[in-house]
Amino acid sequence: MTTLNDSIDKMLTGRIVIFIDGESTGLCIDLRHYPGRTPQEPDVEKVVRGSKDGFTENIIENSGLIRRRIRDPRFRCEILQIGVRSKTDVCICFLKDVANPGLIKTIRKELKAIDVDGIPMADNAVEEFILRQGWNPFPLVRYTGRPDVAAVHLLEGHIVLISDTSPSVMILPTTLFHHVQHAEEYRQVTASGALLRWFRFMAILASIFLVPLWLLIVTDHLLPDFLNFIGPNDKDYHIPLILQILIAEVGIETLRLAAIHTPTALSTHSVSLQLF
Repeated sequence: MTTLNDSIDKMLTGRIVIFIDGESTGLCIDLRHYPGRTPQEPDVEKVVRGSKDGFTENIIENSGLIRRRIRDPRFRCEILQIGVRSKTDVCICFLKDVANPGLIKTIRKELKAIDVDGIPMADNAVEEFILRQGWNPFPLVRYTGRPDVAAVHLLEGHIVLISDTSPSVMILPTTLFHHVQHAEEYRQVTASGALLRWFRFMAILASIFLVPLWLLIVTDHLLPDFLNFIGPNDKDYHIPLILQILIAEVGIETLRLAAIHTPTALSTHSVSLQLF
């Protein structure tokens, strides 16, 4: 370290700085140990077979979990600091001889151009700054909490961004097909893995076209006689059928949000005990 401001930044991250009389530079020793949890399997990416570890909120542990799977000297981890006040560490991970150098340069440039007080929302804030997605509803990056998934994408030439305090990493660039992949497929034989992926594709297509197709068949009386029990039997309903479907969609989305944000039975029991 050659400047006092650099030394202050290092000390604020928990490192030890040693100054020697008569020397113009100092020594920085990294003995940081932040309080946190141990690596455990992510709740949304569980597998029957495979590793049970996952990313944590510690950027050093997360990069180490990937390094454990890719022991290649060409695997690079570049750490940048983002935020004038927060100085959040963001790590760019890539394989030097596999990833696109132009893309790496562009991402590095976009990260250095971020000028904000801080990014407390970590990777989500970084995504908004570097991609400028706007009103596009489709995801442009993929998030994962599994080190093995991140390692597979690195070997394919993708770039992984690790943000400190975030238990997930960002994979880019991605396409629609990357979002329908699952770690369980890689633990199966080729035929079984391909079959699982095709089932997932069919489920996606069914979720998109099944309701409109059902509405078209019911309203245009295209059902055969032996399937007349499908759909509304009373044609004198006061609420339009399309409005009923929209209400049902809102109800399902509300139930999904409630299932995500409702505390577990143990935490609910603890809250009730605290109230008494």
